[in-house]
Amino acid sequence: MALDLVVTLLLFAHFIGLMLVATAFFALLGMMPQGNGSPAATSRYLNMLGHTGIVVALVSGPLLIWLRYGGFDGISHWFWAKMLLLVVLAGGIVLSAISSRAMRAGDAVAAGRVRLGRIIASAGLVGAVLTAVLAFQ
Repeated sequence: MALDLVVTLLLFAHFIGLMLVATAFFALLGMMPQGNGSPAATSRYLNMLGHTGIVVALVSGPLLIWLRYGGFDGISHWFWAKMLLLVVLAGGIVLSAISSRAMRAGDAVAAGRVRLGRIIASAGLVGAVLTAVLAFQ
């Protein structure tokens, strides 16, 4: 019974982490200039939410697998596809993060890289959620 409560709380934390990531990256994607001369924008608060969400999801996910299934043996191919998409998500975050300082300084090329990074991260997140549903149905 206590283990069920721990697993339920970890699953809740995992979903909260995913929601924080989605909230941050979809909002940040919407803040990007659309080519009409508007200034590039970013939000340290949204970045913090996204990074916090990623940490929560990355800590709670493996704990859930270990507590619920006893390890990674027998996990479906969809789970590994989800993990690959999380790498894509992380790659988008890194691309966006390394270009954001130059974007804030007015570099239009860097703003394009930030936008691309946010698009890649958002696509990775949506793909990871889809494959998670397929992995654990």
